Amino acid sequence: MLMLVAVIGGALAWAIGLRGFWAVAVAPAFGMTMIGGTAIVEPWVGLPWSVAAVLIVTTVLGAVLWWVRFATNRRRPLGGLRDAPRRRFDTWLMVGLVAAAVVLSLRVFEAVGAPGNFSQTFDNIFHLNGVRFILDTGNASSLYLGRMTNPGGALAFYPAAWHAAVALIVQLSGASIPVAVNAMTLVVAAVVWPLGLVLLTRTLFGAGRVLTVSASILATAFPLFPLLLLEYGVLYPYQMGLALTPVALAATTRALGLGGAAEPQSSELSRWWWGLVVLGTIPGIALSHPGAFVTWLAFTAPMVVIFVVQRLKEAQSARGRWAIGGAFVAYLLVGAVALMVLRPPAEARGWPIMMSVPAAGWEVLSVSAWFGVAAPVAALAVLAGVVWALIVRSTASWLALGMYVVAAFLFITVAALPLGSLRDAFTGAWYNNIPRLAAMLPLAMVPLGAFGIARTASALAAIPVFARLREWTAPAWRVVIGAVLALAGMLAVQGAALSVASSSVARLFAITPDSPLVNSDEYALLQRVDEHVPDGVAIAGSPWNGSSMAYALADRPVLMPHTLMEITHDLELINDGLNGANPGDAVCAAIAALQVGFVLDFGPQEVHGATHEFPGFEDLAGSDRVRLVDQEGEARLYEIVACGPGVDG
Repeated sequence: MLMLVAVIGGALAWAIGLRGFWAVAVAPAFGMTMIGGTAIVEPWVGLPWSVAAVLIVTTVLGAVLWWVRFATNRRRPLGGLRDAPRRRFDTWLMVGLVAAAVVLSLRVFEAVGAPGNFSQTFDNIFHLNGVRFILDTGNASSLYLGRMTNPGGALAFYPAAWHAAVALIVQLSGASIPVAVNAMTLVVAAVVWPLGLVLLTRTLFGAGRVLTVSASILATAFPLFPLLLLEYGVLYPYQMGLALTPVALAATTRALGLGGAAEPQSSELSRWWWGLVVLGTIPGIALSHPGAFVTWLAFTAPMVVIFVVQRLKEAQSARGRWAIGGAFVAYLLVGAVALMVLRPPAEARGWPIMMSVPAAGWEVLSVSAWFGVAAPVAALAVLAGVVWALIVRSTASWLALGMYVVAAFLFITVAALPLGSLRDAFTGAWYNNIPRLAAMLPLAMVPLGAFGIARTASALAAIPVFARLREWTAPAWRVVIGAVLALAGMLAVQGAALSVASSSVARLFAITPDSPLVNSDEYALLQRVDEHVPDGVAIAGSPWNGSSMAYALADRPVLMPHTLMEITHDLELINDGLNGANPGDAVCAAIAALQVGFVLDFGPQEVHGATHEFPGFEDLAGSDRVRLVDQEGEARLYEIVACGPGVDG
């Protein structure tokens, strides 16, 4: 995955003119834009999903962008661009990013366990089977993935960029779907996330050494990301979208002419080119998950407000001020429409409030949202950032504080606001769901916390007694020692919060006799399904008890690849009457039409602990309509014999 986004996204970043850290940090967002966008275009020209198509589209687009850049650079009426002078290697940046990658990798390893483990959660039924659906159909379009569960086309759009990328990993590596998913998770958590956060922090406040290392360390300090979205859901596409969002925010800051000093080793792009960088990141975010796109909209609100205020002060005439005011009103209307349109149906937004407003406020201040255990280092850093922002009152500090206020407001609203209609207006785009809003908090907290640490360190360094210490920390190798000690100290203090989050995730990824979706007996049986079920023959069974995972794990089609299915007439006949089927009746006709040859019986345990009745799958052990062909514990695979010779015979 790293090589994929480096080649795809890195090439486009170079074509636009980005260099150094900007080019590296933007590459994943550009890469996901190309993957998600190509997936939509590819079916129109009749090509199957593959990395070749992505590379072709990237090459063509990159050539066009390079030519436009070259032509613009020659004329330079729009500001063009020129390469910034090369600067020496940034040791602090490398130390911080490597430390963050190592810590976050270890945390993902601890949470996931073995490479082949998978999340035993409701949403993962769709995610894993969705990857298999792409591999089977050769179509990774966000306009097509919904047909896996809605063949009639009722689900016209489902964000498929994450699934498309995982399918490419499977194609390129030959790895199983769970292994590819875990590899993707590792890249998102340990590479994409810290890259984006450090870039955003440096874009706001400059490339200071203490600031850079602080942002890198704080990127590992929050249980709310990336672990929360592995524990809840599991929400892989939303996790990807949020990890990409800081880069889009950094580019937006540049496009609006806000923030601190320019990032060293980046090219000096005009605002027009920075706007193009923003446009290059947004599709990848939106096609990963619309909720992440709305997060970008929400967090850019303080930027737009500050930009408008600055432009109003600079306006030379009443007409200019009216034009700026009108544009701002239009922005607000577009944002309001986006909040209304980019949200799920009302029945999916029914999550209730769970606490009082003061309790929700305390969870924000103590960084204890969802897991209930405070993260003291992160909380103190953010508090310091708030204090310094109010003292300094620079544009960058107001931006960071504004994003924090937006994130805190949204979390308190979704967790505690008793006014249902107002709550739904603000947080309906995130399903009115507390974990989704909690996962956004670190995105705003890391830049503000790093700013707080850097300003506090600067104030302490001005005290004469610390002069010797400041001189001692100058050499680069001592920077490494200091960063390692700081990281070790933070982990020691915050061990409880991070341990709770990791343990919670680990329980959901382990394959045990009591796993809620696929237990160890069922998993063992699924490893042998391909020995009994011919390729292309479908398997019946309840999707709630894990039998539908035969699609992702055993590469055999299933009648219901997810719990939320469009139930056709033939499917209903099988679900209700398989155990009473007779040759020549409507049930056998449905079995033949859907090419069903087997049924998996994984018992009554369901992933959500509920009960969903499928009369046609009851009492199969005593039925003469099926024949037992394999068994592991209580998990059974039956061949359907009610209708005569099987579909393969």
